[in-house]
Amino acid sequence: MLTSSDTFKPRTKEDYAYDVLRSAILSCELKPGDRLVLDALSHQLGISSIPMRAALQRLQSEGLVEITPHTGAVVSDLSPINIEEVSLVLERLELLGFELAMQAATNEDISALRAHIEKMDVILARGDADRWSDLNRELHHSVAALSKNKLLMEFTARALDSWIRLRRWYLPEVVLQLAQAQDEHRQMVELLARRDLHAMGVLLYEHHERIRKMHRRAIVQPAPPDSVR
Repeated sequence: MLTSSDTFKPRTKEDYAYDVLRSAILSCELKPGDRLVLDALSHQLGISSIPMRAALQRLQSEGLVEITPHTGAVVSDLSPINIEEVSLVLERLELLGFELAMQAATNEDISALRAHIEKMDVILARGDADRWSDLNRELHHSVAALSKNKLLMEFTARALDSWIRLRRWYLPEVVLQLAQAQDEHRQMVELLARRDLHAMGVLLYEHHERIRKMHRRAIVQPAPPDSVR
């Protein structure tokens, strides 16, 4: 059953449908390959087919939904191969984001990022992996936003969305390494403050390579398809 969240502040019925469906796809409540029947979704969310169709088209533009004429819409499929692909792209995007941020970040920007890391510390101590993941996404968005490069911001957002789905679907054990990931994020902010691009590149490679190694182990010893996400 699709549900909205108090964090949603939709401006229109289309925004409402888009927010609810996008959240359900990223959380894997709506699974890869699930059919998205227009009439059923419209009835479930209490809106007409016109804003629902527009919401689905927006999700298609983000790569989260596939729409086939005369067939309908489905949640975009996922493949284990995507883990290596998305991780590599995200690593490069993050390095570019930090490089550009090093040229633009003020002391106030650095302080804001440090405060964000502290908020993530609190959430991690509570054991709330999903909320930590949300804050992690916000952290990388904030760094990309410092570049004021709209294409970089857009591509980073797309890559992060893909990674969130892949992580939840294929690598639920990533949550066991959040403490290490959190320490690495803290290091990233300090390297940004020092404008040390070389060390940042090394750290980002190690950060993502650890995930890629987890994926390679999972291929050798695949988890059951219905394992806990």
